[in-house]
Amino acid sequence: MQTNQLDAHTFVGPQISIADMAKIAKLGVRTIVIARPEGEEHGQPTVSNICAAADAHGINVHQIPVTPGNITAEDVQAFDVATGDNPHPVLAYCRSGARATTLWALSAASRGQSVEVIIDTAGKAGYDLRALAPRLVTSAA
Repeated sequence: MQTNQLDAHTFVGPQISIADMAKIAKLGVRTIVIARPEGEEHGQPTVSNICAAADAHGINVHQIPVTPGNITAEDVQAFDVATGDNPHPVLAYCRSGARATTLWALSAASRGQSVEVIIDTAGKAGYDLRALAPRLVTSAA
């Protein structure tokens, strides 16, 4: 299992497995955000299986089924609700971690975080969001 910490409250990463749940709990994660649709890829754990495994560790789960390259303002608002109204830290994941990082970045920009800091933080975690800069600036306005 690979995770990258973006801020004090948020980890992101690629698809997790049911077997990863104990490691996720040891990280102290209290909420998981699944940023991919059900059945997007063959062999992907179902949301219900992730929920059952997370529940056994007292971890909340929320799904925001975004598709690559199509993250809407409503998706970002759903991310804000899922990460704001639930215990921290949060682990957001998708197939590669890029959509989860993009949700975090757009949310952070809308809360006034510096676009440069967002892009730098994402880059250090292995996610190049430079092409997202114009949208981040718009989100920050």
